[in-house]
Amino acid sequence: TSGQDPKIEAAEQIISGMLRQGHHPIVYCRFVATAKYVATQLEKRLTPRFPNVHAVAVTSETGNDEEREVVIDRLVESEKRILVATDCLSEGINLQDGFDAVLHYDLPWNPNRLEQREGRVDRFGQKRPEVRAVLLFSPDNPIDGIVLDVLIRKAKQIYRDLGITVSVPANSESVAQAVVKALFEDWSGNPEQLRLDLGDVDTVRALHLAWDREAEREKASRARFAQHAIKEEDLKEELEATDAVLGDPEVVRSFMVHATQRLRIALQNRGNHYLLDPANLPRGIKEKLGWQKPVKVVFDSPPPEDVENAIVLGRNHPLVAFLAERVVGKAFLPTSPEDFQEVARSGAAYTASVDRRTCLVLLRVRYRLARRNLLDQFAEEVLTTGFRADVGSGNGKPVWLEANHPDTLALMEAKPTRNISPQEKQQRIERALQELAKEIDGLQVIADARAKELEASYERLKQQIGGSRVQATAYLPDVLGVYVLLPGGKA
Repeated sequence: TSGQDPKIEAAEQIISGMLRQGHHPIVYCRFVATAKYVATQLEKRLTPRFPNVHAVAVTSETGNDEEREVVIDRLVESEKRILVATDCLSEGINLQDGFDAVLHYDLPWNPNRLEQREGRVDRFGQKRPEVRAVLLFSPDNPIDGIVLDVLIRKAKQIYRDLGITVSVPANSESVAQAVVKALFEDWSGNPEQLRLDLGDVDTVRALHLAWDREAEREKASRARFAQHAIKEEDLKEELEATDAVLGDPEVVRSFMVHATQRLRIALQNRGNHYLLDPANLPRGIKEKLGWQKPVKVVFDSPPPEDVENAIVLGRNHPLVAFLAERVVGKAFLPTSPEDFQEVARSGAAYTASVDRRTCLVLLRVRYRLARRNLLDQFAEEVLTTGFRADVGSGNGKPVWLEANHPDTLALMEAKPTRNISPQEKQQRIERALQELAKEIDGLQVIADARAKELEASYERLKQQIGGSRVQATAYLPDVLGVYVLLPGGKA
């Protein structure tokens, strides 16, 4: 590590240019020792020009994925940051929120690693319109030349010719053998001559022929699949149905606003983003996130360009998942009078949103999904439905609202128009529960209808891409909540 190091000097110049252009780069290395060395050297060399620069190495020695995420989240808080990583970060952890450039310091022997590395930042949610990627290699290094000719240039050629990427059709041992043979067979001491003679090396030629055959098979397979491509209108219908179940960004935003208020966590609306203060977060999730000071959060991806270092809170974000579990826990196992008020599973209110008494019901529905020759699977979802009196028939039978229909979901946002006494609230809820107890058959009808919708959805998918038929069986739903809406000031 002493004396001149042309490679680290070249990396320094490349990273310096990226930092001047406002990029937040990732430097990928093959070995743990190299990553540590590069991180130390880059921070040392770049600090005179960028006083606030921070370079951190994340490798297999850093710990598990959760521990690596904590280190990365802390690094993202730095305005000038460089993440130096081994290929332990080429898969699994998305880095598009905090980084937007890649430098391949070491060439991987598997060219698919290049795409995997860049795919950590060049993906949906990336704020920059373009992601910069630089491949660092030395024309004087014969191994770099071998890797480029045997693997990387071949992969690029397949992509140019066929427009697809194809994995190397061999295990890592076979690839390494091809590289080693290319390096030592017919070696004349001249790297340029070595690269020109690669086509005559039997092992390399065999690898390339196998690769070509795999590429042709992949192309033919995609052509067959394209004949049965999913129609745009079908895809739109399925996505809308999925959003209704899983929740879109607006649903996540609404949940976070209400959940943080109930759990006394500061979340301030700043116009194009929110500012979340982690001070009152429980210790476990705070340590997992690694947030020590207020952070900017948004719910739509990508974040606005003028909001630096914003964190996108989607439904699968650890904080959203944690708060959802906390709210459900308080609702099902309240431990204090405050819990009953903050996350009530029942309620009653006067509102201008209805013209007659309406009871909203929150249901959890479980399904058994059976396929031919496969083990049964189980699924569940939450449905929002409700019922109101049938004014015209006079038979006293309630009319059920369509489950998860936008009009039904909108009633969950109904605003109270006047106060209601605790005694009246209790009476209204007890009456609704008594009516609901007589509608067990109606609840099963709702669940069965939803099961048929699931079967139809699977059938549409089967027609598009094949597969076996799915039979969905619904169990009697669990009632999670009952909320009585009363029109204006009338009973």
